Amino acid sequence: MEAAATSTARSPKLLVGALLGALALMVGSLMGLAVVIGGAPGCGGGESVDALNSKVPKRLAPLYAGAAQRFHLGVRGPSILAAINFVETSFGTNVATSSAGAEGWMAFLPSTFAEWGVDGDGDGDKDIFDASDAIYSAANYLHDSRAPMDWHGAIFAYNHADWYVERVLRYARQFSSAGGSSNEIQIAGPSCAAAATAPNEAVGLMVAEAERLSQLRPRSEYVYGGSHGQTPTPANGPFDCSSAVSHLLQVAGFKNPTMDTIALLGWAEPGPGRWVSIWDKPYGGDAHTFIEFMPGVTPPGKRYWGTSGFVAPGHGPGWIPESTFSSSYLSGFQLLHPPGL
Repeated sequence: MEAAATSTARSPKLLVGALLGALALMVGSLMGLAVVIGGAPGCGGGESVDALNSKVPKRLAPLYAGAAQRFHLGVRGPSILAAINFVETSFGTNVATSSAGAEGWMAFLPSTFAEWGVDGDGDGDKDIFDASDAIYSAANYLHDSRAPMDWHGAIFAYNHADWYVERVLRYARQFSSAGGSSNEIQIAGPSCAAAATAPNEAVGLMVAEAERLSQLRPRSEYVYGGSHGQTPTPANGPFDCSSAVSHLLQVAGFKNPTMDTIALLGWAEPGPGRWVSIWDKPYGGDAHTFIEFMPGVTPPGKRYWGTSGFVAPGHGPGWIPESTFSSSYLSGFQLLHPPGL
């Protein structure tokens, strides 16, 4: 970005957009696929975004999709963000400071980033040299520059040159799924609706991912030791009880390793959580763990989640009927919670 645009009125950022943007990042990063977020009723304004083809690095595609969804850039948002990233820094491979003083993954002037920079990955920091923060910040800036209503004007605001606008639009056409083969994962429907009910982003990510895995067909099988030794866990397993719980925590952004029941005991905080609790029986031949979402966080009838013989088929992770848990059964577990939740 060689020059800053004149600020327009800032628009409120909807919680659902933020949840789905982060979910796209987490799920897409774990799966290594391009992401298209389908607009379900009541989800991000019913918006959908275009998938990206194999010309775009797979590890970055979820960032472009998530940022476009969060800041309501419409169908073309991911391909244009990818094109700007490519034109400015060759997908982050050349982040040298420009002659005009632009820096980082998306070539922001520090003064512009100070106003439009956002925390894209939820780590509590806004870093011009972080890919997530820079791409989400570019989406924020483009939206406030009247994208997607006026893409030419928004891109011109990013860099005041007609040749620049034409170059970005040309590469955007090349990067769109319409320009070649793409791999897509749908993130919509029940996952979106579940996320929308959550009290904050981390909880929303956990609920949405719990719902996604519960809806997965064929259902993931229970595999003892499944995905242990892998951090992060593969998006679709295989899972045992503790790797399934670890997976939900990783999707929420905790950056925890894939833990067994004993490691969970040392990682989590003691006692019930405000929104999320972990039931953990760390020792013995019947060691087990599962998640409880507190009342009001999830849709009715969906409160306990994990691997269980009551989750069919295959005992893989899914919603567990509340009637499964008697007080005598739960008395053998320790009650924990993720830090801050």
